Amino acid sequence: MIRTIALISTTLLLLGATATLVGFAQLEEQNVQCTALEVDVEEIDGMFFVDAAGVKDAIFANDSIRGSFFADLNLADISDWVRTIPAVDDVEVYPGLDRILHIHVTQRKPIARLHMNADATDLYIDSKGKPLALSPYFTARVPIIYAPDLEQAEPAIAFIQAIRHDSFWSAFCDQIVVQAGGQFEIIPRIGNARIAFDSNIELQDKLDKLFTFYFEQIQRGNLNDYKRIDLSYQDQVVAQRYY
Repeated sequence: MIRTIALISTTLLLLGATATLVGFAQLEEQNVQCTALEVDVEEIDGMFFVDAAGVKDAIFANDSIRGSFFADLNLADISDWVRTIPAVDDVEVYPGLDRILHIHVTQRKPIARLHMNADATDLYIDSKGKPLALSPYFTARVPIIYAPDLEQAEPAIAFIQAIRHDSFWSAFCDQIVVQAGGQFEIIPRIGNARIAFDSNIELQDKLDKLFTFYFEQIQRGNLNDYKRIDLSYQDQVVAQRYY
């Protein structure tokens, strides 16, 4: 019984001491000046749409930061300044015990490039299906979608979303041409044939049939004899040869 009481007392003392230390640390932090700004931009698949210099410029355009007391810094405002960079996905801002203000930034990931017409500027489509402006500094190697507008590009975007984690199909698809009624054609990186899809319904089943077809034609050595492969028919792969 005495041992239990002693254990409880010791635990309470440790908790009290921890709370006191945290309180002192927070008080000390409020009275500390920021000596520097450190930016960490998380890389995604070798893409660099956001860099540390650009993040710092977005912040310094609003506040010099260095020399300011941490108590006077509005971390939410700093986060908002960084989010004005179109390719920024998420921002974490926190003061360090090293008197440095740390900024951790994640980037939006382009998965396709949308070409609408010769008079409209191309856009990237990110991993959430949202439009993203092109970067003047970096070009992403992603499939190109040809569609009149973003809304009509939806079937192609859904297709890329469905295959983008599959190394084979994501490498296979080079371009997508969207047609009326939600139909679209894939222009692959291998072979001469365009591949027609009526929709994304039962997509995996269609891809499995397409893979079987390609495997058989590669084995026979006549893959380039076909100019169109149609997956619009139930349980069929309809291939049209060159004549």
